Amino acid sequence: MHSLLNMDFPRVRLTPSSTYSPLGTLVLTVSTLLSAGGCNPDALEPAPDEPAVSAEQSLRVANSLTTQALVLNAISTNPQAIPLLVGNGLVPLFAPTTGNAYLQQQLRDPDARQLMSYLVSCALPKGNNVTWMDPTTGLTNIWEGKLGLCPQWKSAAPTETCERWVSACLLARNNAQGRRVELSLRGEDPSRPTLFSLESATKPVPFDPNTDAPVPSYGTCASPGTSVSRDCGWKAEGIGRCVPGQVVRLGAGGRAPDQCGAGAALGAASGTRMMLRVCDDIFGCDHGEARELERSEGACATTSAAMTFTCPASGFFNVMSAPYDSTQTGAVAVGVETGTQASTRYPLSEAEAFFLREGAYYGNIFDPDALAVSVYVDREGKTRGKEQIVQGSVYRKMYSCQAAGWSGTAAYATHRLCAVPGMGSNCAATSLGLCVDPTDSRFPASRCQYDDGRLVKGDGDFEVCSDAGGNKWMEPITVFLHDACGVVPGAPPDVCRSRTVK
Repeated sequence: MHSLLNMDFPRVRLTPSSTYSPLGTLVLTVSTLLSAGGCNPDALEPAPDEPAVSAEQSLRVANSLTTQALVLNAISTNPQAIPLLVGNGLVPLFAPTTGNAYLQQQLRDPDARQLMSYLVSCALPKGNNVTWMDPTTGLTNIWEGKLGLCPQWKSAAPTETCERWVSACLLARNNAQGRRVELSLRGEDPSRPTLFSLESATKPVPFDPNTDAPVPSYGTCASPGTSVSRDCGWKAEGIGRCVPGQVVRLGAGGRAPDQCGAGAALGAASGTRMMLRVCDDIFGCDHGEARELERSEGACATTSAAMTFTCPASGFFNVMSAPYDSTQTGAVAVGVETGTQASTRYPLSEAEAFFLREGAYYGNIFDPDALAVSVYVDREGKTRGKEQIVQGSVYRKMYSCQAAGWSGTAAYATHRLCAVPGMGSNCAATSLGLCVDPTDSRFPASRCQYDDGRLVKGDGDFEVCSDAGGNKWMEPITVFLHDACGVVPGAPPDVCRSRTVK
């Protein structure tokens, strides 16, 4: 390993209060304001999120990278670290015994570690990981690949196109409070036409929406069990939609309990006796909690599962399955009753479950000359520069635009992009208004040339988006949401109101 004493650590003078940085950005050294945005610079980084997905290629992912970690960390907001980061492959750069000593020292900053976990998740495909050593503990860890936007970065320096894809991904996956929110990322790369394919049947979210913790029922059973109330050994099946207040019937081989005499069998099961559980909205649930709508280990005096329940106010439900005997293995083909007032649809595709188009994200965070701050870990292991408050964007070459139909475009962007939204400070990008203005498709009223990319018609991805100077960026990522307010928790309701109809 290279000696840290031989590394050229940057000496950065923090900009005094009420003066301008060299990039013309007002910087206030008021560290207490960081906590106003709900951010904790010393919080340990979470692991990248791994929602349940099918084998089908998809860029459905969670956004829980805190804005604080994205805009003030010792890697991507360190002008000396960036050239090192983009100058070689991630595996050799962070190898525990032979990696770059300067970059390893920067990992003493917990926000740098969180940033890197999401960078690797965006850049590398699933199954391609980066091993690194935590300099604060000496323990070896792994950052896991997931989306595969820049697979070459595993062992070689990325191209600028690669940098832009990863930049857009990181920006799309951040929110001020770091809450875990499921997203559908859409875009197009002509050289990889299936990269942004959508799931034809998308899976429920295996995390609690209130605590961000994994739902225990999806875990492995520690001991054998034969009960519909057990909270282990369950599998995510699919998401459905219905008219709130109407009756929904579904099954895995049984008749609905209120139609034992005349109803048709719904769905099928194979392999062993199977059970079903239905939960509210798109999130899995445990037995007995408020999100559980119904469960069945058999109906109409049979061992074939089926159920009747009232469609919840959300208008969405999701189905879980499990073997009655946790030591056995089986499968279900869930069937739903159609042609009723509930207008039940199951299973939903990714496009149907994530139907709210939020906007597009684009640019490049890996330009050391386009930073409004400098954060670094010094020789003594102290992180410098975290107390800075920057009015506007920390990254001068990162941009966002919003889809038409949202009630408060500017206010929404501030809550979405800024670590201190009340001041519009420490933002991860510059918001440029509407991606496409329905009344004027010309620049600058519309920032993107295409309202729906030409490669895959109907997926709603904005393409060829421009910055304030009219420069075109060819790698935007468009975000679709399930919940309009999901990525801006705590924002006033009128800020995140969309006119999109389910």
